[in-house]
Amino acid sequence: MIISNYIVYAALALYAAVLISIPFRIKKSGTEGLKGRGRAFWVRQAAILLAGVAIIVLCLFIHFEPLPTAALCGCGVLGAVVAVQELFPARGS
Repeated sequence: MIISNYIVYAALALYAAVLISIPFRIKKSGTEGLKGRGRAFWVRQAAILLAGVAIIVLCLFIHFEPLPTAALCGCGVLGAVVAVQELFPARGS
């Protein structure tokens, strides 16, 4: 159970790192790409980011074995990474 908590704390740190990278991505790519997005886009992005952190936090309260905890926390972090990449796509695409 203690190992699972360490996995959750590591996932929360990675999630925070993804969120902290947003201002640096804004500085790199500018805000032009963020303009002109519809309301549905912003609702979807907020839902993805909230669901990702909810999955990670729920692993603190629902105790799984280390492997399922790592898988669930990985899904939460991966969801945040994909959401941020969708906000700031590569210049070539």
